[in-house]
Amino acid sequence: MSIYTYIKQAFPNVPIVDISDYYTRHIEPAKRIYQGKPPWRTVTNSGIKKKSRPRAMTNMAKVICDKLATMTFSEQCDISVDDEKYNDTVSEVLENNCFWERFPEFLSRSYALGGGVIKVYLEDNVIRLNYINADRFFPTKWNNRQITEGIFCNDYVQNGFYYKLFEYHTLQSDGVHIYHVLRRSDSRSYLGQEVPVSELFPELDYEMVFKGVQKPLFCYFKPAVGNNMVFDLPLGLPVFANSIDTLREIDVIFDSLEREFILGKKRIIIPSECVKSTYDSDGNEVKYFDTDDEVYQAFNADDAPKLNISDNTQSLRVIEHVEALKLQLNILSTQLGFSPGTLSFDSNSGVKTATEVAADEKDTLRTVQNNKNIISEVLESLATAIIEITQASEEVSKDYTVSVNWQDNIIGDDNTRIDNNIKLVQAGLKSKIRAIMEAQNIDEAEAAEELQRIAKENDIDGGILDGDSYE
Repeated sequence: MSIYTYIKQAFPNVPIVDISDYYTRHIEPAKRIYQGKPPWRTVTNSGIKKKSRPRAMTNMAKVICDKLATMTFSEQCDISVDDEKYNDTVSEVLENNCFWERFPEFLSRSYALGGGVIKVYLEDNVIRLNYINADRFFPTKWNNRQITEGIFCNDYVQNGFYYKLFEYHTLQSDGVHIYHVLRRSDSRSYLGQEVPVSELFPELDYEMVFKGVQKPLFCYFKPAVGNNMVFDLPLGLPVFANSIDTLREIDVIFDSLEREFILGKKRIIIPSECVKSTYDSDGNEVKYFDTDDEVYQAFNADDAPKLNISDNTQSLRVIEHVEALKLQLNILSTQLGFSPGTLSFDSNSGVKTATEVAADEKDTLRTVQNNKNIISEVLESLATAIIEITQASEEVSKDYTVSVNWQDNIIGDDNTRIDNNIKLVQAGLKSKIRAIMEAQNIDEAEAAEELQRIAKENDIDGGILDGDSYE
């Protein structure tokens, strides 16, 4: 049964567009691939018995999402509010909910499923954060900027029963209204009957109202990937949705490389006279070659050449496999919006990903920056939701401004950054002080002092940092 069918039974009077096909065709398959359960995870042998075996896999989908999460988010991000009290509140909520540890994990899953939701809620008058996967959220209303209303679906198992809690967030004139419906069943696949919400959650009512709040108490993140599957939905697309054939090809090559070592084990051809016989516990004759027998054997030497033991081992095709993997990884990098070489394969250490993005990798930098722009908006919305729910609880209303600042706006190696600054100063497009600040990661006052020291030691007019003034 689809999530749309479940939600429609829980809220029959809520007008909902049936977009369950998008979940079935795109989100669910992406989830299985991310979990390491793609359709190609088993191989059927071409022999007579047609046996199946598990395929050796790289699980590149998870590697991609984890590394993209690492490249687009770090703790060098400052979420600040111009009001000191609210700034402390936001910082405290994020810290208490292990936000800095859990958000990269949330991003990885969101890149895989095409989106994710962070929900802000109250539990015993304490603000909590819940990280929701895309397959557990169904949007019901949206505009050009964001999703404003939606329904969450969560599963629970308790006392031998399967429960589904549906939570409908809607914006009304007096504030945010949240409706709860609880269903109980004896079977995981059956929705079951509606029961009071208090049966499982004593602190919840059917309806909760946060008066005065006119912004959603959740924020939806979707990757910076154009949705070429469905044009008129606010939902995002898994980052590897257009690369599934390449992911499969990479696993086929990787599996072949592993089989190369299994099937390429040492093989020798021996005379039939060297084969001994014995009988197993069932009385069946078993023939074997005793490699531990070092005693001389007597053979009929009429045909001496046939008594030679010859090596029939085939050479391993490791280089061919590695080159094929490199080619497919470059194709995958291009499909993901990365520069060629961002993903690579080394015969000694296997699949590698760049820990730093060099300044000349323009495609990767652009992809990272596009996602960081979206993350900035999500973090602003998250801080706003925390402040809104705080104001609703305290029954106060006060203006505030939220800002997100990145300390690592440009990701790159030190040598490239220094070279770029030298070229800009020499071209007269950048001041010496600004170049020193960026090259040495110091503030303006320290850079001015450093420039004065350089001027005393050298004739700066002919130096590397060529220019006419400090400014």
